[in-house]
Amino acid sequence: MIAHELTRTIEAPGPLLSAYIATGGVESAGPRVGLYAHLRWKGVRPELEREGAPASLLDPIDALIEAAPRSLGTLAVIASGEWGIVLARHLPRRPPYDRDAVTRWGVLPWLLPLLAQAQTLVPHVAVLASRAAAEIASRTAEPDAFERPAEVEVSGRGGPQLTRSKPGGWSQPRYQHRAEVLWEHNAAEVAANLAKVVDGVRPRFVAVAGDVRAVQLLRDESPKRVQDLIQVVGGELGSIDEVLAAADRLVEATAAGDTRALLDRFDQERGQHDRAADGVRPTLDALGMGQVETLLVVDRAGDDRTTWIGDRPELLSPDREQLAAEGVAEPTEAPLVDAAVRAALGTSAAVRVLDPDAEDAPSEGIGGLLRFRVSP
Repeated sequence: MIAHELTRTIEAPGPLLSAYIATGGVESAGPRVGLYAHLRWKGVRPELEREGAPASLLDPIDALIEAAPRSLGTLAVIASGEWGIVLARHLPRRPPYDRDAVTRWGVLPWLLPLLAQAQTLVPHVAVLASRAAAEIASRTAEPDAFERPAEVEVSGRGGPQLTRSKPGGWSQPRYQHRAEVLWEHNAAEVAANLAKVVDGVRPRFVAVAGDVRAVQLLRDESPKRVQDLIQVVGGELGSIDEVLAAADRLVEATAAGDTRALLDRFDQERGQHDRAADGVRPTLDALGMGQVETLLVVDRAGDDRTTWIGDRPELLSPDREQLAAEGVAEPTEAPLVDAAVRAALGTSAAVRVLDPDAEDAPSEGIGGLLRFRVSP
């Protein structure tokens, strides 16, 4: 997700502002949603000013809040005192730690909340099928796609045979056959359009609801690559929005399953003393050598641990003297987790954010799955 923007955030010169501001109040807030966001921003801005954030950097955020979608979610902003706004995104969920506004002003960007939400944006497709037509909606891993899913409507053929009639007598099988042929034709047309959407979106699953016979025909007419993704989420739901809502439960289960798979692999590698780094020092050492494939970080409120960093992402260590010995003239103290995330992104590693109660999490709240193991 937004890889080039994340790269810019770790390249931007500090100090940096990181802000996560709720853009909604209650579901019925309507046009007053923007007012809630402005009030929250005004509540945290004075503290940022006291910490040294200039007005020239804070003022543009007013405009960003005004332009934010009028819906529940979060406006995420990363800004550099020298470069200005580096990243601005609307995320579908609330700010971290269930607060209305959370900000930081420091030497590194605070990206953990952004990455935590990104890993829950599972690309998927939703379909509401009838015997005559279908609505198809798709969501990619971009936050904007979760806010405004792309939609396609497919209209099939109509006619008196669309609903199976019961005329009785010798003609009944003939009417039933005509209805089946018409349904199959419409399902084939929907399946062809669905396959195009799937090939473009590359979803993790296709959530389908609608008329039971239409759903079955859609599955039968779809190519195998689509059939393997179909999950029926309900019967004749009232709208495509209801199908998307049902798909949200599959999104949560898929994201949780991805995390569980990583933790199972981490626990296995750690138990074998193989391709896993567990704890602060082993993980920072592995990041410094570009070993880390996936950084695992527990997101805990109030984590005030720090480490030392240099001017490149891979230059980090708990010991200031170690960095000085590696040629860093003036090591800088920075939040531990932010430094680790910076190093991971700077060495093309993935980052997985973990809940504080995650089972089999790394000791000391930080660890990594490694690309390779360095022989002792």
